[in-house]
Amino acid sequence: MKRVLFVCYAFPPMAAVGAQRIVNFCKFLPRLQWQPVVLTVKGGSNSSWDASPLEQIPDTIIYRSRTFEPFARQEIATSDRPMFNLEEDSWRAALKNVRPSLWRRIKRFIRLLMTVPDSNIFWVPFGVMTGWRAIRREKIDIIASSSPPVSGHIIASILSRFTGKPHIVDFRDLWTLNHAYGKRNYPTIFRKYDRFWEKFVLKHAIGIITASPGFSKQMENHLNGKLRGKIATITNGFDYKEFVEAQVSVPDRNPQLRLIYSGSIYGDFNPVFFLKVLSRWMTEKQISPEKIRVEFYGNHDYDYRELLKQLHLQQTVSFNGFKPRKELVPLLLQADYLLLLLGFNEESRSVIPAKLLEYLASGAKILALAPEGVTTAIIRRYNAGECLTEPDENLLAETLNRILLEWENNPSRNRGFRYIEEFDREKLVGKLAQLLEEVTPMAAAAD
Repeated sequence: MKRVLFVCYAFPPMAAVGAQRIVNFCKFLPRLQWQPVVLTVKGGSNSSWDASPLEQIPDTIIYRSRTFEPFARQEIATSDRPMFNLEEDSWRAALKNVRPSLWRRIKRFIRLLMTVPDSNIFWVPFGVMTGWRAIRREKIDIIASSSPPVSGHIIASILSRFTGKPHIVDFRDLWTLNHAYGKRNYPTIFRKYDRFWEKFVLKHAIGIITASPGFSKQMENHLNGKLRGKIATITNGFDYKEFVEAQVSVPDRNPQLRLIYSGSIYGDFNPVFFLKVLSRWMTEKQISPEKIRVEFYGNHDYDYRELLKQLHLQQTVSFNGFKPRKELVPLLLQADYLLLLLGFNEESRSVIPAKLLEYLASGAKILALAPEGVTTAIIRRYNAGECLTEPDENLLAETLNRILLEWENNPSRNRGFRYIEEFDREKLVGKLAQLLEEVTPMAAAAD
């Protein structure tokens, strides 16, 4: 059985969405004659933890290295999230145009020195030492690294150069082509430094995988087209059996129209526009708060309690924090509609959030606020729900009204799971195994 070393920071017990992708690679690859070995961190920085996915991969060999990441830990340790306030949000936006003081600019420069390409960069020396030991002891055939964070790619690329083992790069989100990259506002010198590391990794890699066909298309023209011919797409997916096993006893009809959102809330992927329209619509239509329930499950960058007060939504909307996976999947099965919030920026048109595939598997309908792109195309292809592709308050209010009327007239929740072959995790891992088989002899021939 051949052996692949996965270098990934996000791995259980971290409850990061990216960890699920690697767990499923490790779960299904042994059936295809590949033994997974994982190099990750011991401890690390994260806001939520869930070790239960490790139960699915008891035979995976795991190496955990030390790390040093003062800035990442500082961000996670900030337990008091800022309160989101509609009035404050307007002046917060205005402050973005105000030139910071010299002292603040110096502090930012020092911080960037220690956090570009990401705040986990000091994991690299520890990861290289532990990875070297893992490669020699486990007789590794090929190295694969998954991001974010991209520091894992740097570790894998250095190990590949030292050992001669081929390296495959897996992008769950892109590096300098990331949809939110411009918002980092890096000075020119740091953009160049970041691109240096990206070129260092990509030019040496024997293969590149992305989690979206849109990402793959973007990468085709990157670095003056030098990556063409070594890019493949392996999307995220769902494990159909996980949803079957998670069946829960629920009434045919929810007493309230129940909308559920799962996953982290940050940046443009936030609920502010949705909540403002929801409040206006409920007020204008005189809809009782007891008729609708909107539940958010996951980490969020702001405390939205003040916003809910301002919008008079305290009885309708709740933010419930992180839920372990074993608790979250049954919740998805109880929803009438599942919320997907990608914002409306064109930069997000190639994003396929991992939650979308699980939403599809649940059989529930989806209400997506997203730019016209890959995600909306998938939802329409499988007739899976409603898509709002521009910030039109009236159109969203009409959509909410239609959803409520539909629920009142046909409230039964009896539905089947959606099995979609192209997003079956086991079949997707089959594509990975095929790619590993193809590139391993190519690397041997190149040597």
